[in-house]
Amino acid sequence: MVRKRQNAASLSPSGPLASGLRLAENREPVPRSIAARLHQMIADGELGPGSQLPSQRDLSERFGVSRASLREALSVLEALGLIQVRPGRGVFVSGDGERRTEWPFPNLGSERDAYEARLALEGQAAALAAVRADDAGLARLAQTVEDLARAQERGDIVAMSAADAAFHDTLLDLCGNRLMASMYRSVREVMVASQSLPMASRANLEETVREHQAILAALRARNATAAAAQMTAHIRAAAGRIAIAI
Repeated sequence: MVRKRQNAASLSPSGPLASGLRLAENREPVPRSIAARLHQMIADGELGPGSQLPSQRDLSERFGVSRASLREALSVLEALGLIQVRPGRGVFVSGDGERRTEWPFPNLGSERDAYEARLALEGQAAALAAVRADDAGLARLAQTVEDLARAQERGDIVAMSAADAAFHDTLLDLCGNRLMASMYRSVREVMVASQSLPMASRANLEETVREHQAILAALRARNATAAAAQMTAHIRAAAGRIAIAI
């Protein structure tokens, strides 16, 4: 059965968006929940190719979330090629033959800038976490890697992006350096977009999983040098998947 396309005007409060995602009702971080919900609507045909999404103001009100959380969710979907932001026109679901990756933060820096910043910050964070993380923290990190692997098996790139972001968020928490964690959080949307961008092609997703497994193994071995090296290799490989050599 062919589903009828919907536009922004047809998405009334009683429609699919009205079910909303409210923090008190969902323990998953809000931006990831929004991205997953919108992705499911696209996959189900509720938002067909070429459909225009409501304005950010309308979406944030209907989901009951902040504009910041909504923007992060949209930036991930844009980096994955699932939506397109057309200046002066709005946000549209990508057509079947026009999915392409877009860097959501050109005014803050380039993709290369993001990967170079991650090399400087996350390599050292991995080294510190290898020494400072407790067993409970490593168990939390292991869960994100398991979630990443399961999402890859399903071919769910939005869930992969969420698990990837959770891995790096957790690692920065475990490094034991509050200033480094604060620096990461201040540009977190940019970092998450750089993590998502290589997944848009749907190629080499198994490599992404293996790289995270290698980082986790080094952390569990309490090998700071290996943890930093594996993180550096992962970031360089991720950049390489979108033809950026660093």
